[in-house]
Amino acid sequence: MNMLRIPFLEAVLLAALCGCATTELTNSWKDPQYNGGPVKKIMVVGISNQASVRRTFEDTFAEILKANGVEVVPSHTVVPEDGQMSEDKLRAAVEQSGAGAVLITRMVEKQTETAVTAPPPVGAYRSTYSGYYSGAWVGYYEPVTVQQFHYVVAETTLFVGDNPQPVWTGTTRTMESKDIRGATEGFAKPVIAALKKEGLI
Repeated sequence: MNMLRIPFLEAVLLAALCGCATTELTNSWKDPQYNGGPVKKIMVVGISNQASVRRTFEDTFAEILKANGVEVVPSHTVVPEDGQMSEDKLRAAVEQSGAGAVLITRMVEKQTETAVTAPPPVGAYRSTYSGYYSGAWVGYYEPVTVQQFHYVVAETTLFVGDNPQPVWTGTTRTMESKDIRGATEGFAKPVIAALKKEGLI
């Protein structure tokens, strides 16, 4: 857990900024030997025991990929059963869908950062009421404010064809949100940008 001491107004500003923060791609890797070019059709797989989370994530990610010219199949449209699917069922679903690649996203860590307001400096005493008033603004009591920001670290991996080794993998960090669709929209942007940059879509 990271502990930050920041002035009160900066803490408020940080909270406002984090509330609309998007996903950050913190690390990515591409197989240097891959030369297959962009994939045309991808199956999107979200790892979650919560059916609504998985389906919302896959559908939202699929919509954004389609808007970027990629044909996409959310895995739940082929394998609607909740929970973990067997490897055989996944392979059969990919073959049935005609997808040439599989993009799998899983959460790997939750992080918490704590921001603590720094105590204000003590103002000097002034002999006149106007001077005291000015000094009071410097030394008045401000209760300590503690804010916690929760983040989700996810790993997204792209497999192409029958190659058992991944072609690309990326790690992202997203502020935790109950709005799965909104969070997925923010998550998809840097991931798709990275895949485009590497010539994979």
